[in-house]
Amino acid sequence: MVELLSASRTAIPPMVLLVRELNRTYQTVSAFESACLREFGLTQSQADVLFALGQEGQLSCKELGDRACISKGTLTGVLDRLERKRLIRRRPSKDDRRVMNVSLSLEGDALFHRAYAAYVAALSERARLEPLEDRQILRSLTCLRASFNE
Repeated sequence: MVELLSASRTAIPPMVLLVRELNRTYQTVSAFESACLREFGLTQSQADVLFALGQEGQLSCKELGDRACISKGTLTGVLDRLERKRLIRRRPSKDDRRVMNVSLSLEGDALFHRAYAAYVAALSERARLEPLEDRQILRSLTCLRASFNE
């Protein structure tokens, strides 16, 4: 049970408790994800890119950054490392030479299928949530994020 009173017996507002729990949850899940992905030689950012490309197919760098929640500056380094590992290909757009498109290589596609299946299985096994709970939590978090984006 979460304590609503601090040592000085001042009530802690529920939103402060919520934000603390969100931070703790993020740190815990992030550490778990890192351990899962390490066996495939991937960082979280690299996996985010690999998974986005595996699910969506070819994407522009802008689309990829948006889908993987990675800033443009960070994305460039992540793509450089994935390209050195021969997991992705970058090609200029045929329609607009300012746009760079990114897709998985054959090796990247094979790794995507192995790593994504293991990642989903590990998350599902560890979280042990019912489908309705998943949807409720997702809906609540989406509403909370939207309220801060206003």
